[in-house]
Amino acid sequence: MKNGLILLVASLLCSAAAFGQAYPQKNVEPRNGVGVQIDLGTVMRGFSVLFGHGRASAPEFAPGQIAAVWTLDDGLEGTALATAIQGELIEQQRLAALGLHIAIIGVENERLDASLAALRERFPAAAFDRNAFVYPQESGQDGVRARQYATALIGATRPEQLSRPVSIGVIDGTPDPNLAIDVAELAVQPFASAHATSDHASAVACALACRVETGFAGLAPGAELVWAVVLAPGPDGRERGDTFQLARALDWLVGRHVEIIHASLGSVPNEVLARVLERTLPRVRAFVAAAGNGGPKGKPPYPAAYPGVLAVAAVDAQASPWPQGNQGAYIVLAAPGVDVWLPVGRGRYFTGTSFAAPFVTAWIAQRLARGLPSDAGRLCAAARDLPPVGRDEVTGCGLMQW
Repeated sequence: MKNGLILLVASLLCSAAAFGQAYPQKNVEPRNGVGVQIDLGTVMRGFSVLFGHGRASAPEFAPGQIAAVWTLDDGLEGTALATAIQGELIEQQRLAALGLHIAIIGVENERLDASLAALRERFPAAAFDRNAFVYPQESGQDGVRARQYATALIGATRPEQLSRPVSIGVIDGTPDPNLAIDVAELAVQPFASAHATSDHASAVACALACRVETGFAGLAPGAELVWAVVLAPGPDGRERGDTFQLARALDWLVGRHVEIIHASLGSVPNEVLARVLERTLPRVRAFVAAAGNGGPKGKPPYPAAYPGVLAVAAVDAQASPWPQGNQGAYIVLAAPGVDVWLPVGRGRYFTGTSFAAPFVTAWIAQRLARGLPSDAGRLCAAARDLPPVGRDEVTGCGLMQW
């Protein structure tokens, strides 16, 4: 056992040296002798790849809960749906801007699958699925490289003030109210029961609109940020929301007539959220979402994987794909999302597709302010193709270019 552990550590140290070649070493004095230069941050990444982040996998669904959605013209009632399966109506909400009604029905876990089947058969006009949790698409690791590269990589070293205040609807946690951001308006609406300040939300806000004196100039200064809070700490401390909160947030943003919706979060695909997204997309100019952090074989998350949503993958300072990012035909663009320094708190590094997506959202806001088209085809045409040649399932059309 001891020998096996020694071999494992040695293997990781050698891997660290190999991985470190991706980062050019500057101002290193040549020395005599033979040695190996080790990046301890990379060593820890090696352990993370082998063993994960040391936490149990997050649950995908709220236990014993069914989400239901139907159009206002269907004439259904949440109480009738609950009664049909001998369940309990937990909550319901009219989504006036989307022309929908959503409800959460409680039922014993052992009867959940049978209840879903019964509801789908009896009420075919409505959509039913398990109430899925939504999670921020961030990595559990801080960055290890003390550098700022993101804006230079995409050619946005001097982002201009928006020529008009484009409205961006953001679905996330609660941003730090003391964050120094340059916005025409900040409207925050809570849909989660707990409202603890979130570093994840603050990082997204900062990438969009932090003032230049903070050390990072947000890429859409002067925007209107219409902020829907759906993420809050769950019982295990991880931030999460659910389908019901996400649907309510989307309805509110559509009612506020936002031009862009941004979501650095995701859940497993489900029929109820699909119905809500179907109603949402025609009512906004663009919908940007994080592509997911599940690795090459990870499940495609919603909203990113829903057709028409601009899914954004993460790359590092060399424009190399982030190994823990999702892959799939749904990915449209890539943006910096590995070791991105942002002045949240005293300043720290962020990694994950959550932090790549705001670059694309800001880019679209700048284009809309200048009267330029923001459809996927035009955005792809402006992107820098990354290997292999042509669109692929790792970085989509390529790296966005300002």
